[in-house]
Amino acid sequence: MSRIESARLRWEDGVPVAEAFDDFYFNTDGGIEESQHVFLAGNQLEQRFQALASRQTFVIGETGFGTGLNFFTARKLWLRCAPADAQLHYLAFEKYPLSLADMEILLQRWPDITDCQSRFLPQYPPQQQGFHSLFFDQGRVQLTLIIGDALEQLPQLQASVDAWFLDGFSPDKNPDMWQPALFQQLAAKSHPGTTLATFTVARQVREGLQQAGFSLSKRSGFGRKREMLCGQLSDAPLQSPLEPAPQHLIVVGAGLAGASTARALAEQGISVTLLEAGPEPAQQGSGNAQGALYAKLAVKPTYESAFHLQGLLFSANQLRQLPDTDPPLASLCGVLQLAIQPKDAKRQKQLLSEGHYADSLFRAVSAEQASALAGTQVGYPGLFFPHAGWVAPADYCRYLLDHPAIECHFNQPVQQLIADADHSHWAVKTLQGCFSAPKVIICTAADTRQLAELAHLPVKPIRGQTSLVQASASLPELHTVICGEGYISPARKAHYCFGATFDLHYANTELRDSDHQKNLNTLAAALPAFKTLTPADCDGRTGFRCSTPDYLPMVGQVADYDATVEVFAPLRTDSRRLADQPVPRLSGLYVNTGHGSKGLITCPISAALLTAQICGTPAPLSKQLIARLDPARFILRDLTRRRI
Repeated sequence: MSRIESARLRWEDGVPVAEAFDDFYFNTDGGIEESQHVFLAGNQLEQRFQALASRQTFVIGETGFGTGLNFFTARKLWLRCAPADAQLHYLAFEKYPLSLADMEILLQRWPDITDCQSRFLPQYPPQQQGFHSLFFDQGRVQLTLIIGDALEQLPQLQASVDAWFLDGFSPDKNPDMWQPALFQQLAAKSHPGTTLATFTVARQVREGLQQAGFSLSKRSGFGRKREMLCGQLSDAPLQSPLEPAPQHLIVVGAGLAGASTARALAEQGISVTLLEAGPEPAQQGSGNAQGALYAKLAVKPTYESAFHLQGLLFSANQLRQLPDTDPPLASLCGVLQLAIQPKDAKRQKQLLSEGHYADSLFRAVSAEQASALAGTQVGYPGLFFPHAGWVAPADYCRYLLDHPAIECHFNQPVQQLIADADHSHWAVKTLQGCFSAPKVIICTAADTRQLAELAHLPVKPIRGQTSLVQASASLPELHTVICGEGYISPARKAHYCFGATFDLHYANTELRDSDHQKNLNTLAAALPAFKTLTPADCDGRTGFRCSTPDYLPMVGQVADYDATVEVFAPLRTDSRRLADQPVPRLSGLYVNTGHGSKGLITCPISAALLTAQICGTPAPLSKQLIARLDPARFILRDLTRRRI
């Protein structure tokens, strides 16, 4: 997930021109009218939107997001014509995204269609390669902006597209995009009946699309363009048929993973039965009064840091949709990561010098600047992350579960899972009763291993104690989250929450003064104004994070352990064999666990991924990252390393 350069523009009569291609971003005769004529009418979208059934999803794919003009015109038509409970997924690729400043200028041109710009601009992603999710209109419209070369990113897309907008710069000025490989990928992400429209009738485009399986017709073009192309796919490449989304399923666990998953599924119209062992939500690691919302980025990007960064931006954009509450459930007030130790200063210097991350993600601040941002004396320089902040996870879980399609059952510890003979339904037995559904999602952190079907998953609990002190007049009023060896957030409900300890061996849940003292020592090292506090001033709680060996969560359908070991036994002698062999799965059984201390940035995007897998909607992550989260990865790893 590397940094991407912004498009370089010049302006001619108020219209932007891409210097790299010496081409206009939209027709000088009328950008909106061209978009409506070529892409909306060319794909018969008005009629198709009107014909959609309740809760149906429609997927548009675009090659060349540019100014966003086609997205805004499609959204406007969707809101006017589609059922109120249907959902539009708009997937757009962009190799050279416009800068935020240029985008802000351009949106002022079209006030009639960019009425959502106050929602769009804060969500507009940094110039960072990868999948970026933006949310609009109370969930009716979702934009996935995929930054990077479309030829590289299309194979990473997990989606089935209903209509394509082919809107890159003209083939004679941008020949690298209009290649047979692109057209083959478009067909691979389509289904019989998928349509396309494009402004160009260039020969290589016509022939490439026809060879990919699209039947084409020419229509009158817009403005000075005499003709344009429309097409439809009659025969799609062989794909596994999608299962219909279930009407009802069970989620086990009411922490961040379970609550996020239940809410994401409920918003797709699925009835969710949620089972929780405790008397209320967020009883373990998700129950802290506040948690820091930030990602500690690797100096050189890795799959782990790519997932964490995309998760941070996904969570931030979801939190921007929250209603105003008193006190607020979250705040994107920014995070200061202080360089307290020499190793921290070295690492931050490398982050700045290596140039792998967009400038808007973080900036260097001196100790004086850090003090001004924090609202109190800070003795160290650091990095400031403006897209980050804090969340009140326990209250956030309660908010997520407050949905008419979610029925919560507390004090229901799950004892056993029993599948029907044909695996069409699962019975979930608890101490209080038995529940049944075609699909079950287990979100019970380290307790996941108590179920026989999941006993092979390598999860471990890690004890953490947070401390809570009253925000008195003798303490400063913090304006942002401060992270050093630990973290502290601005006060909420007249209390400061800070911590947390990290203990692999101690399993007792009772509060310990020695742990409060550890938290206080860590806090005082970063913020001297808090050094007068003692353990006697502290309240707090303990919880147990759930970690995995590679520090990434396990998200997806559960593998059939015995069948997987049998099928993949050759990996013991040759790790390169069976690369394309599908993993045997337990039908209808999913897991979402192992988020460690990063659940605020990993649970929401993981819930969206599970929802996409169950409902057949576009996935919010690339196939590479999805594979890194697969619960089966540890079975394959252990076979390769001859551990089993």
